[in-house]
Amino acid sequence: MKLCVFEDNSWDAFLPLAYTRAYFDLKCGILKLRHKITRFYPDAEKYLLLREELKKLYSARYKKYKINQFDEGEYLFINGRLLFDEMMKAEVDSLEVGTGLFNNEVCIAAKVQIAQEKVISTEQLDEILSKIEKIDTKVQPIQYIGELVAKNESQIALDYNFLTKNKINNHMQDGTFHMMKSSEIFFRENVTVEPGVVLDATNGPIMIDDNVQIMANAVIKGPVYVGKGSTIKIGAKIYEGTSIGKVCKVGGEIEGTIFQAFSNKQHEGFLGHSYVGEWVNIGADANNSDLKNNYNHVKAFYYPQRNFKDTGSQFFGAIFADHIKTGINTTFNTGIVVGVGCNLYTSLLFSGFIPSFSIGSANRMGEYHLKKMIQTAENVKSRRGLELTDDEKTILENCYKKSAPLRKIF
Repeated sequence: MKLCVFEDNSWDAFLPLAYTRAYFDLKCGILKLRHKITRFYPDAEKYLLLREELKKLYSARYKKYKINQFDEGEYLFINGRLLFDEMMKAEVDSLEVGTGLFNNEVCIAAKVQIAQEKVISTEQLDEILSKIEKIDTKVQPIQYIGELVAKNESQIALDYNFLTKNKINNHMQDGTFHMMKSSEIFFRENVTVEPGVVLDATNGPIMIDDNVQIMANAVIKGPVYVGKGSTIKIGAKIYEGTSIGKVCKVGGEIEGTIFQAFSNKQHEGFLGHSYVGEWVNIGADANNSDLKNNYNHVKAFYYPQRNFKDTGSQFFGAIFADHIKTGINTTFNTGIVVGVGCNLYTSLLFSGFIPSFSIGSANRMGEYHLKKMIQTAENVKSRRGLELTDDEKTILENCYKKSAPLRKIF
């Protein structure tokens, strides 16, 4: 069978994180949305359909997928905006060729026959779906980044059950650290846990991935996931609903937050109910608010409307896109959205919305020149033995151009 995970034309609802990736590569729980789908079809030949501007980047990164290139044959198309599960799979698998599941005109999944080899991107998706017989479904696609944050805690538990089933647990029992409900704590290989650490799975599971270091006196209360090669700093307080992607360094107090990968919040300070992209560095004693003083729902900037939208949540902190740097003592108000490549400093309160490629303090903001931002990104990646590729530079250049109108407005 041929399986295609696709990105539809609502990708802009996932900006600013979607400037640098397809929305199906956002995380919720332990896995990316894409992996929540593909795990149910391990033997399928796998395809991705996304925006044309992302094609070169994805073709270089993901060799096992065919990107926007389709051979003749029968395909199962599944929208990457789903927290896919067994119930959804049963409904999707019941489709016949030429039919599709739709929720309020949004295609959830479809079985499609492609008659000849062709190249298609998100921009041409409607051509594929134009002749599909529509079947109503109650399956709800994710509408906004805030939903991923709100559902992260429950998704950690679901992903944990899938990823640990019939797998070897490398528990360590040397008595220098404490585990509560150890049956719900899973260690992969080469985990280092220093003295005084507390791992408490009373309220949900904890999964520690390969080559993680948990430094002395850190406390982790599940559900929590710590990704490959990450470090939990001395005395860190990691609360329920936190997912830390690979090669991150985190410390201070963190609650209900998703770290995509390669990002640091090493020092004291609070970060709550937020989404942090890649290559972000949050300075010492930085803090954010995730609850309004009046306890009302939080509003956050919504790119499709270029305005602020009710997130439907009482707890919502911040969205930090890729390549953001913040200075020491920076403070962020409830529901702030910060775009790609920003450089922010001073202890004055940042609020509302900060467009991509902005630099400065809360009371004086300017444009962060593309060349300087790229030079910083190159320096940061080189410290990890990695290179900022030409394809990544092109993505950043495109983001710089597309975000220019918002910099003029704000």
